[in-house]
Amino acid sequence: MKAANKQLAEWDTELNQLHERNGDLGLKVQMLEQELKEVRRDREEIKNLVPTVAEFPEPADLLNQLKAQRKKSRADLVDMEVVLDILENH
Repeated sequence: MKAANKQLAEWDTELNQLHERNGDLGLKVQMLEQELKEVRRDREEIKNLVPTVAEFPEPADLLNQLKAQRKKSRADLVDMEVVLDILENH
């Protein structure tokens, strides 16, 4: 009978340790879920602030701006179209 009581006491101790650990894990899960909610909310705010598509000027306007800043530039309208195409596709 003593052996059985001793075994039961050991199991009881072990069970209490498991309950404590489970409680700690439950608290950790709750904290992580809260952190995830905050990150998701922040992510949505950031996504709403960042434009999804860059808007570039017309090739002719871009060429005019270039010529205004670099009068001796040899770039032409076709060059500007290619540059804008590269920027839009990358």
